[in-house]
Amino acid sequence: MSDKVDFLIVGGGISGRLLQLELEQRGPSSLLYDNAKRNSSTIVAAGLANPLVGKFFTIGWRAKEFFADLNGYYSEIENRLQSSFFRSCAMNRIISSAGEQNIWLSKAHQSKYVGFCHFVDKAIDGIRSPFGMLEVYKGGELNTVKFLSACANKLPTVEETFKIGELNTSAKTYKDIHYDKIVFCEGYEVSDNPLFRDVIEVVPTKGELLEIETDLQPNGDIYLGGVFMQHLYDKRWRVGSTYQVNDRTLNPTKMMREDLTVKLERTLNLPYQVVNHVVGIRPASLDRKPILGEHPNIKDVFIVNGMGSKAVSLAPLLSKEMCDFMLNDAPLQSEISINRF
Repeated sequence: MSDKVDFLIVGGGISGRLLQLELEQRGPSSLLYDNAKRNSSTIVAAGLANPLVGKFFTIGWRAKEFFADLNGYYSEIENRLQSSFFRSCAMNRIISSAGEQNIWLSKAHQSKYVGFCHFVDKAIDGIRSPFGMLEVYKGGELNTVKFLSACANKLPTVEETFKIGELNTSAKTYKDIHYDKIVFCEGYEVSDNPLFRDVIEVVPTKGELLEIETDLQPNGDIYLGGVFMQHLYDKRWRVGSTYQVNDRTLNPTKMMREDLTVKLERTLNLPYQVVNHVVGIRPASLDRKPILGEHPNIKDVFIVNGMGSKAVSLAPLLSKEMCDFMLNDAPLQSEISINRF
């Protein structure tokens, strides 16, 4: 291992790894610290990239930019890492009530939906969809476990917990490593980082997911209703998810399991068996926008955070914008800059 590196990156989730890949492509050297054995939202995440969000059929923030060529972006990354972990797929957004149907009809004429979704009145065996559904395009799913494994195999990595007490930001050293810039991509654990504790507020948001077995026939699509349903393999499906703000506990709860099963039974019209129940903690900001930029008081200390559950779609473009900022002094948009706090 070299004792001099251009960029030290703390945190090996989606954001940290995509930033490292972007830096590598541009030339600067990097070294990433990550303890893969610790629970993270990335390990248990569904890895969905969905341009249509919420119960009001909202086209996501900057969706035209983020989803312009998501499949092409990940295809290039797969070639670089000599692996396969991203799949472009359609998503079926189930319209679950007459009220939701009216909401959609009031919006269907708007031009912003063109190219992203359209209404279909189709029946799928085992899925309750009496009011039809929207076929949503330009999205996909990232196999997060395979992606992180491919990164760990190909990119400079130290698999251990980063110890903030051994960081000297004045000398720009960590243990015996000298660096030019350091970037913290710690997710919700940035709340424990004394450098940023009084600078930003990241809201830990607990999500619980179930894995079930059912005879629902997979056709390659994702089903989105009161819960999402994502086929894993054989009869195994992932079902999620819940949102519990400011909860960092990693234990699954009976209450959220019951909440998921009630919502699942409004979507799935087949018998099923719950075979697993997992938890992940997502990092969200107060205004639901990512947090990027340089520490206001410490030069060459940077942060990438606040992606919530949308890192698969947001991090590709934001990693480019962050590199433009760190390498070329290109300004960040005010709505994502750390300076807004």
